[in-house]
Amino acid sequence: MTLTDLWQIEFMRNTLWSALILGPACALLGVFVTLRGMAFFSDALAHAAVTGVALGYLLQEAAALTAPPLLFVFAFSAVLATLMAWLFERTRLRPDTVIAFSFTGSVALGYVIISGLGKHRLIEAVLFGSIYANTPRDLLVQLALALTVSGVLLWNLKPLALGILQPDLARAQGVRLGRQNYWFALLLAATVTVCLKMLGALLLSALIVVPAAAARLAAGNFKQLLLLAPLIGLCAAVGGALLSFAADLPTGPVIVLANAGILLLLFPARFLRRR
Repeated sequence: MTLTDLWQIEFMRNTLWSALILGPACALLGVFVTLRGMAFFSDALAHAAVTGVALGYLLQEAAALTAPPLLFVFAFSAVLATLMAWLFERTRLRPDTVIAFSFTGSVALGYVIISGLGKHRLIEAVLFGSIYANTPRDLLVQLALALTVSGVLLWNLKPLALGILQPDLARAQGVRLGRQNYWFALLLAATVTVCLKMLGALLLSALIVVPAAAARLAAGNFKQLLLLAPLIGLCAAVGGALLSFAADLPTGPVIVLANAGILLLLFPARFLRRR
């Protein structure tokens, strides 16, 4: 089938739109996630979505609430992200320790709730996602997220970069690093919530982290990194979606493998750039 033929199929058209929208936006966010050393932070939030979904169904059954499931996922992810950011700043616990008990505790709680509700099929849907299930409404939400993420990051580009590279200088210039950590964690929580349907909790972190890591191998400076990461995210998301359809393979894992393949191909660029 040609690309034109694929575009006539509704679920495939929605899939490609989703890849076009989320691939570059998540990769741009991933630049700052990797520079801030928050790769496992994003992974913990992705897995915490299991609990968010479980709590949503529990509240719907117990209190007859009819709010959208994504609202519960975001609420729980935002609370967890804020709590972890607070613990990073106010306690002597190492960040990896905070992430470890937050990650395992939230997943355990989610599984217990799902088991109690008897909705075991939810686990597979949350863990692996289904990009083919995107609707036009989902695409609008994803577009709003992509514009918000890109706009916030680019608007705060200088203070973000300064806070990462020269935190003491950033404080001297009036940058409130504590507040920056909180809103960045909430931005990451929103991204995880909206992108959950695309790749699921197990693979979602790769959509954010791997394109940025691949771009760092080839970029010679920060500006190139900001340009390369979204480009890699775009190519891997769209290419993975097309390849998965052609080979009749699961889309989420193929998109992740496409990102990983680009990263491996760019390893020689690192040595060439050093020379």
